[in-house]
Amino acid sequence: MATDRTPSTPLFGRAAELEQLLVASGVLAGDPAAVLLGGDAGIGKTRLLRELAERARAAGHRVVAGHCLDLGDSAMPYQPFAEAFASIDDAERDELAARFPALAPLLPWPSAEQSAGVDRSELFASVVAGLDLLAAEQPLLLVIEDAHWADASTRHLIRYALSYLFTHPVHVVVSYRADDLHRRHPLRQAIAEWARLPAVRRVELSPLDDVAVADLVRARGASDLAGDGLSAVVRRAAGNAFFAEELLDAGLADSRAMLPETLADLLLIRLDRLDDEARQVVRAASCSGGRVSDRVLSQVVGLPGPVFDEAIRSAIDHKIMTQVDGDAYAFRHALLAEAVRDDLLPGERRRINHAYLDVLTADGSHGSAAEISMHAAAAGELTRAFVASVEAGESAVRLSGYDEAARHYEQALDLLGSAPEGTDVIGLLVAAADSWMTSGHLLRALALLNEHLEALPAATSAEDRARLMIPIGTMALIAERDAESARVSQEVLEVVGPERTVLRARAEALRTAVLADAWRDDEALELGEHAVAMAEDLGANDIVAEVTVTLARVLSRTGGSDLDKSRQRYDELIESSRKDGNVLGELRGLHNLAFVLLNAGDLDAAEAAFRAAMARAQATGRTWAPYGFDGKAFAGVICYIRGRWDEALALQDVGTGAPLLADAILTGEALMVAAGRGEVDALVEEPRLRGVWERDIALAVHSGAALIDLHGDSGNLDAARAVRRDVAEIIERVWDGHLFMAHVRLGALVVGQMATAAADLARSEHADLLEEAAGLEALAAEVAQANPTMGPEGHAWRLRLTAEAARLRWVTGIDAPSADELERAWRDAVAAFAAFGQPFEEARSATRLAALLLAAGRDEEARSCLAAARETARSLGAKPLLAEIAALGGKARSEVELTPRELEVLQQVSAGRSNGEIGSRLFISTKTVSVHVSNILAKLGAAGRTEAAAIARRKGLLD
Repeated sequence: MATDRTPSTPLFGRAAELEQLLVASGVLAGDPAAVLLGGDAGIGKTRLLRELAERARAAGHRVVAGHCLDLGDSAMPYQPFAEAFASIDDAERDELAARFPALAPLLPWPSAEQSAGVDRSELFASVVAGLDLLAAEQPLLLVIEDAHWADASTRHLIRYALSYLFTHPVHVVVSYRADDLHRRHPLRQAIAEWARLPAVRRVELSPLDDVAVADLVRARGASDLAGDGLSAVVRRAAGNAFFAEELLDAGLADSRAMLPETLADLLLIRLDRLDDEARQVVRAASCSGGRVSDRVLSQVVGLPGPVFDEAIRSAIDHKIMTQVDGDAYAFRHALLAEAVRDDLLPGERRRINHAYLDVLTADGSHGSAAEISMHAAAAGELTRAFVASVEAGESAVRLSGYDEAARHYEQALDLLGSAPEGTDVIGLLVAAADSWMTSGHLLRALALLNEHLEALPAATSAEDRARLMIPIGTMALIAERDAESARVSQEVLEVVGPERTVLRARAEALRTAVLADAWRDDEALELGEHAVAMAEDLGANDIVAEVTVTLARVLSRTGGSDLDKSRQRYDELIESSRKDGNVLGELRGLHNLAFVLLNAGDLDAAEAAFRAAMARAQATGRTWAPYGFDGKAFAGVICYIRGRWDEALALQDVGTGAPLLADAILTGEALMVAAGRGEVDALVEEPRLRGVWERDIALAVHSGAALIDLHGDSGNLDAARAVRRDVAEIIERVWDGHLFMAHVRLGALVVGQMATAAADLARSEHADLLEEAAGLEALAAEVAQANPTMGPEGHAWRLRLTAEAARLRWVTGIDAPSADELERAWRDAVAAFAAFGQPFEEARSATRLAALLLAAGRDEEARSCLAAARETARSLGAKPLLAEIAALGGKARSEVELTPRELEVLQQVSAGRSNGEIGSRLFISTKTVSVHVSNILAKLGAAGRTEAAAIARRKGLLD
């Protein structure tokens, strides 16, 4: 029975429905109640019922289940009840048989002596009485599945049980397939009657959202499925869990692949119940591409009006199609439309699409370009399809539907061989790439342009080649593909030549941005000023705005403009772009302003600028585009930094429809909150996020930082160190980022984990940790030297790395710093994070300072540090930090009692001897020494041997 199996995978996307079931069925409250659970085949009813059963058992309920079987006229009456009673133990069945003889037909022999027959009313009364008796000692959940297959007798008994007033807590859940309940189905009327009974609730399961389907697919072991493949499965499944699993098992990550035969047969069997006219209508509708109006479908089919009406009504009654938007129809599930369309003969499919084309292009018709392009391509009229695809893309752009535009443009590119003479192929390519980028698929856009650049004929004009190279360089720059953007921006200047043209000005604008990004500020200023002058002479205002934003960024960091002046200049540029209708320029200005403010440490103003970019992007259909999406992502990062973690999570909740990379970026940021709160279950996201680290540097850094703490706090130091190394390798290999600022932050976090773990490691392992820490300190010094204008955040993390490395040396007792030196390092780190405005890291640093103060006997100062840190940790829900603070509570004790043997061991520890050396001197085993050392550290509240010796000397325990 399905409800007997413990769920092997998490329940995705049904948390709200599960709680609704628990309440409606009375499982939580304990009162008798019933639920009618409906939903299409494969929607997830059985999986939800399995979870309900598990929760009910955990709450102390007995769960029994029975299934109605699809046996047609051979169905056994009362089958689900017989199955339910069969699941109880023999003694209970014997008791039921003795007390309720009429139950004999439903109880397995030999529990009941089979009789010639019983009165139905007596049987019904005995069934409910038996259930009530079973619930007397333990609440009972009865699950009846697949009631759409129930015979008449079973339906009557279900109705009787639903209307019975049980004395004890009996909870009943009856499931059925909603898509099987056509107009004449006997359960349809029964459900309507049952739902009106007291204490009976009706719950209909809707399709899963896209996020839940994607999570389900990943849980099935497809975490490495490419983004487009995952999107294809999610889109085709349309919220149906069974369909998603079938597509995945069949390896159909291509949206154009035909359905597996077994799934297609399962779907097509529904058509067997239709007459010929209804099947004709359904076949025609399958080629519509989605919803189709009554007028268009009736003309395509060509049946007389009354015959058409009856045919479409039959398709709706049999749950194959549904009425939408008043006068239009659509398939109940898109995969059913696919199955029907794939089942058509090639000639039949072409004729139907020709009929659509004729109807949509007839005089007085208003078929959209998208519809016309689809039907023209399917009908074999390729030139007509190309023209309509381009028009459809342009129409989608005007409506800010960039994802749709990209797909229309790509369809046109597939039809280039049929394009009319004189078609601007380069313009079409750039339009397609721009649409992909604006819809959040930057790397796909870049790949598209590069593919066509490599395929350009040798005779292609310099102008066309440059028109393609400039957007390639721009997108490579946005994607932080520094080597590619540098190469392309240099080459395109040579391609366009020195003539003063708009194309030359645009190429110089690109090169200026690349130079500025590489911190070649003098060259950027010189070339940028030249580009602005040229663009102004040519009247290219958008280029003027683009370059001016770049120059403002350079001036803000070279001392050519103070922060207030930079802000004023950006505000003017943003307003100018807004007046000119240059949305991209406006977003670029907000983006650059936000980062100038962030690097200066003005977090509130930076957040305001990021949020303004996010809002403007959403208002113009650019939610997932560069600059606009960055606004959402970095507003969330600032909320995290400022300790508004729940607000950060709200910004990182993408819902449905987000591109997979954007979803991964926001998931990586949410992982930082999970790490701070000690939610180790979040490690399940690691494989998916690692798979896209190479596509976004911020994703790699933010999620990598979180994973270091998640692994380290759960005791897996090796995994934490591996994460740091892997992120560093990707930064250097993909982005040539040997001196990237993130190395300092990641280094500080991993050295902190090393220092915490070192006390529990063998002394032989310390040298390796110290060597790695020293290397990270040296790298941080290089990074600081290469970034003379390092902002408050980078400064704070560098000080933190210095303090953590000193703590590691202190704990291991190797080249240990003095107590004063260590205290100064931690006070500097605390002050730096306080100045930056990051309360969590300030509290973590203060906690480690407090540990040092306790070791020095300065308990009052330590308590003050810990009190403030504890308040911050509590407000954030930072469980690992609270645990670290709690562990320090015992360190302020004035009296420590050590056994004589522990005092002997402590004397040897203070002399710097290893466990083996101590064992030899005291004539005990190394293992015994290790036990004594652990006890000493615990009693003294010390993190390591050096700290233990310091505490012991302060307390007078050592000579």
